[in-house]
Amino acid sequence: MCSYNITINDSIIEKVRPSFANETDFEQWLQQQIEQLLIQFYSSRKARARLAIELMRQQSEMNGNSKLTLDEINEEIRQARKEKKNAVAQ
Repeated sequence: MCSYNITINDSIIEKVRPSFANETDFEQWLQQQIEQLLIQFYSSRKARARLAIELMRQQSEMNGNSKLTLDEINEEIRQARKEKKNAVAQ
């Protein structure tokens, strides 16, 4: 398990602390809240990544290049970079 030292506004802590029977209960609740936030954060990023991949797949199908091999994709990239370099040089 990881340990982190964080700073929280004292006035907020003092408002919340009386809701708990003791310091251990408060610390356990706080840990659960942080873990839940981290899980939500991770899930959200994972969902956005899946959506981005799906959108790229759809765009690739619309552009007609979804069946390209890795070698063909690399050649397309090489040509695009060459064209960009030539355009900058002119």
